[in-house]
Amino acid sequence: MRVGIRFAAVTGVAMAAGLVSVPAAHAAGGGVRHDIVVKENKRGFKAFGPGFVLKLNKDGIVTRVNEDKFGDPSTGNPIVRQLIDFAGRTLRPFVCENGTYTIKAGTFKRAWRFSALERRPAIYPEQFQTAFPGFVTPFLGEIDATVTDAAGETLRVYISDLGYEARTKNGGFRGTYPIHGLIVDGKGKVRDRISLLGRFKSGADGANARYWIEDRGTCHQTANLNWGPNTDRVVVTGPLLVLPFNSPVVTPRG
Repeated sequence: MRVGIRFAAVTGVAMAAGLVSVPAAHAAGGGVRHDIVVKENKRGFKAFGPGFVLKLNKDGIVTRVNEDKFGDPSTGNPIVRQLIDFAGRTLRPFVCENGTYTIKAGTFKRAWRFSALERRPAIYPEQFQTAFPGFVTPFLGEIDATVTDAAGETLRVYISDLGYEARTKNGGFRGTYPIHGLIVDGKGKVRDRISLLGRFKSGADGANARYWIEDRGTCHQTANLNWGPNTDRVVVTGPLLVLPFNSPVVTPRG
């Protein structure tokens, strides 16, 4: 069963006990989040961002959104919403340790708000800049789809695709790009898990840029995007990309 977005206030939501924090963010004074926090354990994931809370486990995705706090309404930029139907599309499969999975049907629900209509550092390819001509603060994406493996078995995949971009105090740029998901068989057992966290930090005009991807999951693959230099080994998971250029991957301990 597909779980839709339920609109509700996000304040006062308790974090589940035993979840391990992925140190992706912090909350500023007054409870306003200026990034995305992801909590994960073997059962699933929780994500907390400006104006939303997302919970993902083997039973599906539940997202609660407070439109008045989703990003920064004071910018005057509206919330943009899209629903992409996978029916009839040929998409890059998910390559994981326990199988390769091809999407057969499903949807990709996306919502975002631009905080500033500015360009990212030059390392971001023009194709990405054109698709999102401003800082996404935040980006909230949910995939609910059926997939098949090489043996023809049908499984379910649930994925959260998130992003937060902002200008830093010194005029630089920072971005946080978490992608998390579970591939679940017909008996409700998790076959593979996606846990990718992209980070980007730079000074003004992209100076002293640092970027990397943390991989805690069992799905690992790269693709040639053909978007120009430095895009021939981009870290992806199925049809999704983490950072739109070649990036080093680290595997955190613990």
